[in-house]
Amino acid sequence: MSPNASPDSTLNSDLHRVLSRLTQRILQSLELPDILATTAAEVRAILETDRVKIYKFNADGSGQVVAESIRDRCLPSLLGLNFPADDIPPHARELFVSARMRSIVSVATQQIGQNLAADSLNSEASLHYRPVDPCHIEYLTAMGVQSSVVLPILNREELWGLLVSHHAEPRTVSEWELKALQRVAEQLSVAIAQSVLLDRARVRATSEATINRISNLLHSLENVQLQTALDETVSALQGSGGRLYLMPSPLSELPKTTDPSVQLYTSGTQISLPTTAIFPNIEEYGAWQGYFQSADCLTWVIPNLYKNPELRNLQLAFRSTKVRSLLIVALRYHGSLLGYFSIFRDEIETETLWAGEFDPDERQVQPRLSFEVWKETKTGQTNRWTKADIELAGQLGLVFSSAIGQYQMYQQLQDLNVNLDRQVSERTAKLQQTIDELQSTQTQLIQTEKMSSLGQLVAGIAHEINNPANFIHGNLTHAQGYVDELFSLVRLYQRHFPNANPEIVEQVEEIDLEFLDEDLPKIFASMQVGTERIRQLVLSLKNFARLDESEKKAVDLHEGLDNTLLILQHRLDKNSDCSEIEIVKEYGELPLVECYAGQLNQVFMNILNNAIDALVARARSTNLPSDRESLPRPEIRIRTDVSPEGKTARIFISDNGPGILPALQERIFDPFFTTKPVGQGTGLGLSISYKIIVDKHGGRLSVASQPGQGTKFCTEVPIQQKAIAR
Repeated sequence: MSPNASPDSTLNSDLHRVLSRLTQRILQSLELPDILATTAAEVRAILETDRVKIYKFNADGSGQVVAESIRDRCLPSLLGLNFPADDIPPHARELFVSARMRSIVSVATQQIGQNLAADSLNSEASLHYRPVDPCHIEYLTAMGVQSSVVLPILNREELWGLLVSHHAEPRTVSEWELKALQRVAEQLSVAIAQSVLLDRARVRATSEATINRISNLLHSLENVQLQTALDETVSALQGSGGRLYLMPSPLSELPKTTDPSVQLYTSGTQISLPTTAIFPNIEEYGAWQGYFQSADCLTWVIPNLYKNPELRNLQLAFRSTKVRSLLIVALRYHGSLLGYFSIFRDEIETETLWAGEFDPDERQVQPRLSFEVWKETKTGQTNRWTKADIELAGQLGLVFSSAIGQYQMYQQLQDLNVNLDRQVSERTAKLQQTIDELQSTQTQLIQTEKMSSLGQLVAGIAHEINNPANFIHGNLTHAQGYVDELFSLVRLYQRHFPNANPEIVEQVEEIDLEFLDEDLPKIFASMQVGTERIRQLVLSLKNFARLDESEKKAVDLHEGLDNTLLILQHRLDKNSDCSEIEIVKEYGELPLVECYAGQLNQVFMNILNNAIDALVARARSTNLPSDRESLPRPEIRIRTDVSPEGKTARIFISDNGPGILPALQERIFDPFFTTKPVGQGTGLGLSISYKIIVDKHGGRLSVASQPGQGTKFCTEVPIQQKAIAR
């Protein structure tokens, strides 16, 4: 190249046109493949060379032709083919980056000219020529190339790829062509930087959409959709399967799995641990605890589980699957480890098209003599986790941790509220029970005091009545004897002195002595019956009160029933409200029963009084006397027997009254419950009777009734009492 050469005006114009079109292409389309293909075609058209290709380096040092333009198929296409890392030595790569080296190779002269970006393009001394390596000559000759120009394409001070121009014939490269290629390479660097930013923005947008979608599934305190969220996570991270393992927590109310001590959700491909395994879940092995021992460690990337010595105890469990790589995220909330989620990726089969066959396990000492397409297939390869995958997994881990932690706190609050409500309910129930017991005790005390006072009053009255009654009853015999003797004397006078004094005769006629002689014995007989009746009534009152029996004694229940009926006799007689109530006694053979006789008599009195009240109320409900005659004759039936097992005495008291509704029967023994009109009942009689029979005597008191068919009370009292708390 001559240092005095002037730039060609046409070439300069074309250069500006190409750069302008390239700039417009970059502005119009941010899709890098389109920009690269357009650039290759435009550059080849300007240079009029046989091939222009854009070569991109891979992470492992190899490279691939990602864009290409060929004229009339004068050279074989290399588009899509890969080249091994050895094709471009490390020192050449270093010069491409550090010195922005551009190289021009001429196979005909076997010279290589190198130009550094720091050098000026305005002097011939800027290109430094030296003999080219024979291997390089053979490499280009095998490719069918006689002239080659290579410029680096950088991205953020890193070697992204190469811009290469090939010609099948010897060709001289001018300074302006080199300058044009340099400017094209610089424009490509701008396009690549924009493409990288675009790709990052797209990845970020996709990640944010995924995070928002999964967050919506999780952040619902009443319906945390962990299974759906796990499925979405596995799909977002392109996994073949996944697991969500939550450590045992007494606060969590999430749906349980087969193991009640943990919560496990699975998606897609799963492993199967042998029955002889130490732990039922892989997350419980020491590798997990050891790796995540530090609170700052949140993500564990396992590219190939078969090359990880920490997982050798679990490798057998993965043999039945194609899983080869794992990504595990620890779930922590406020310093506490909640569990883990794991994503599996299956092994993949890779297929690479190489430009010529080579041995990838050995360094290429000799250049390849053929660039025929060679397909290399590898099985059992790992599907690598990218930086974006790891960042997304970490962000999803934070979403899971926050949602699960908040849900468990919400459940804890709910449990506390439930426990508080339960405690309040229990204490309220206990307080109500205590109040009821106090009211019942108070009622019993009042009733007992009343009965005690009534008993004392009855006993006092009975005693006061009994003394004069006994006096009268005892002297009636003597008085009748005296009267008989007086009348005998009168009759004797009449026989010996028939002609009495007129005054005496007049007095005899006035008092009707004959009538007195006939009627006075009858009066004494009536008085004898009356005093005997008074004595029986007093005895019944004393027997009913039983003030002299404060302890259990063996008594005759029939006597207690008869005494109660005797006291209630005035209510059984016919009156204006009701016809006479018939008492039907069906007494069986009862032994003496150990009981508190006074309290049992009170029970009989309450039940019989209620039966009489029911019969009278039915009669009162019928206004016309003629209608009352159509009613069944009022009847109270009392039957006694011994239970089949011979341990209890049973007393059945039934009436043929109106009966009790089923809804009321459930409350018949409740304190203060009554079906009688206001002022006619306290609602304590049957309640106290129930406590006397059940609590005091350890027996049973039940009721059976059908509306319109009467009511039957069954009282069962043990014949021999055990020690029962009074």
